[in-house]
Amino acid sequence: MFFFSTIRMSFSNLRANAMRTFLTMLGVIIGITSIIALLTIGRGVTDSVIDQLAGLGGNRATVSLENTTVKAGFTDEEMARFAALEGVDGVAPQLSASRAITLLPDLTQSNYDGPYTTQRRVMGVNDFYFSTYTKNAGLLYGRSISADDVTHRTSVCVLGYDFWQRHYGNYAPIGEVLMINNAPCTIVGVMNKLVGIDVSGNNAVIVPYTTASQTLAMGLPGSFDVVIASGANADETIERIEDLCAQLLNSSDKDAYRVVNQEEVLDMVLTITDLVLGMLAGIAVIALVVGGIGIMNMMLVTVSERTAEIGLRKALGARPAVILLQFLIEAMIISLFGGLIGVLLGLGASYIASLLIGYTFSFNPATAALSLLFSLAVGVIFGLLPARRAAKMNPIEALRAS
Repeated sequence: MFFFSTIRMSFSNLRANAMRTFLTMLGVIIGITSIIALLTIGRGVTDSVIDQLAGLGGNRATVSLENTTVKAGFTDEEMARFAALEGVDGVAPQLSASRAITLLPDLTQSNYDGPYTTQRRVMGVNDFYFSTYTKNAGLLYGRSISADDVTHRTSVCVLGYDFWQRHYGNYAPIGEVLMINNAPCTIVGVMNKLVGIDVSGNNAVIVPYTTASQTLAMGLPGSFDVVIASGANADETIERIEDLCAQLLNSSDKDAYRVVNQEEVLDMVLTITDLVLGMLAGIAVIALVVGGIGIMNMMLVTVSERTAEIGLRKALGARPAVILLQFLIEAMIISLFGGLIGVLLGLGASYIASLLIGYTFSFNPATAALSLLFSLAVGVIFGLLPARRAAKMNPIEALRAS
C-alpha cells in the first residue's frame, strides 16, 4: 500500500511540471528511438542480404584466376573436370562484355521501335544460371538457355526484363532475330525482373557462354561458380577444387588462383554488419547517457525546489529511505516512459524505412526488452544522486532554508 501511494505521489509531482518532465524525457526518447531504429534496420538489412545470398542456389564457391599469365581462362574441358569432382553439382561460368546490338524491324508490330543499333551488355551463361541462380524469378515468355544450346553453341538469346521493356514494350518477341556484333541471334525467352543482389541480367542480352566465347569473341571465362551438391561436405569439396586448380595451373602458388566459399562471404557480411551495428548502437547509447544526465539535472533542480516539502516530511517522521525511494521512483518513471515511447517510435521508424528501402522488417522482442531495461537503469543510475541528496537533507536546515 505504501509503495503504491509513493508511486501516485510521484506521478502527481511529475504532472505538476509536465513541460519540464517531457523535455527531460526527450533525451531518453531520442536515445532509445535511435537504438531501436538502428538495430532493427541493421538487422533487417542483414537478414535480407543473407536471404538473397542463400537464395543464389545453396552453397557455392567461386573459382577465379589471380595474378597469373599461365592461363587466359578456363576451357570447357577444364570446367567439365571441376563439374565431375565428388561433391560438385555443376559449374556456372559467366562472361560479360558490351556489344553492339541491332534490333531488326518488324512491320507487324506498331509499338516496335527498331531497327537501330545500341551498345548493351551481353552475358554468356549456361543452363545453371537459370536453374540455380534465377530460378525464383522465372521466365516471362519462352524458354531459357538449355544444356544443348551450350553444347552446340547455338545462336539464341534470352532478354533481360529491363532490356525487353525498353526496346519491345509489352510485345513478346519470341522467334524474332536481333544482331549482336553483326551476328544473328534468335530470341527464345524473356526473363522476369530480377531483384536482390545480382540484378545484372535485367538490362542484358543473355546467350550461351560458348556462343559468347567463340562467336562473339569474349574469350575464355576467367572465373566460374561451382555449385556444391546438397549434403556434400563443403570443406572437403573446396579442398578438391583447390587441388584441381593447382594441378591445372601446374603451380603450388595459391596467389595464382582464388577459391571463395559462399560461407566465407556470409561470415564476412555478418562480421562487417555486426561491427557497424555495434558502432551505431554505441553512438545511440551516448545519446541515451546524455538523456540520463538531463534526468539528473532535472531531479537536482526538483530537490532544490522542494526543500520545504522534504524538511516538513522528515520533521513529521518520514524516514530517509522513504524520501530516497520517492525521488528515485520519479526518475525511473521518466526513464521508463521515455523508453516506452522511444521503442514505439523506433519500431515505427524502422517499419517505414523497410517499406522505403525494401528490406524485410524483423521485430526482435529481446532488443526492445533490453532497451527498456537499459533505459530504466539510466534512470536509476542518474536519479540516485539527487535522491540521496534529498534523503540526507537535514530537516531543520531544510525548513530554515524554505
